[in-house]
Amino acid sequence: MSDDINTWGGTATKTAAKPLFVARRPRWQVLMWHVMGWGLIATGVIGGLSDVLSGKPDGWTSLGFFLFFFGGGGLLCLLLAAALDGSRVHGYDQHLDVRVGLGKFRRVDADDIAVLRFGSQSNGGPTFYSLTGWNERRKKLFMVFTGYRGYQEFTAWLAERRPEQWADCESLGFPR
Repeated sequence: MSDDINTWGGTATKTAAKPLFVARRPRWQVLMWHVMGWGLIATGVIGGLSDVLSGKPDGWTSLGFFLFFFGGGGLLCLLLAAALDGSRVHGYDQHLDVRVGLGKFRRVDADDIAVLRFGSQSNGGPTFYSLTGWNERRKKLFMVFTGYRGYQEFTAWLAERRPEQWADCESLGFPR
């Protein structure tokens, strides 16, 4: 069996290969969810233990509620932080390795990228711009926001390897 085929039947880049760039979320977004998660867990533990140690007759029940709601909410925040931190695009010479959330890396060859488009997301607050790539069958291959670390290297890679698609995307400009 080849070194670049994993046991799931998909292809993955050899671990010794170094990517040219990595496009991923800013650290502050992941850190924000980590702090919130650990803060909720600490609140649950401290609040629950204070009720148990106070000698109240329903202290153990209160501990259970604190751990369930605050601890569970904190664990959900930590899971979200892990998913946000896991989403990334590794760029190599002629392909990308794309991972969404906690999933496995998926290989996207440069020739598979048929359409590139900018998009915007806003709910009355700040507007976030993204760059999305699709294949010929309109299956989404990746989505990278303009605020990601490595975004400039990613767009330079696209402009070099898919110049027609990149020119079409740039001609439309950012959505307003």
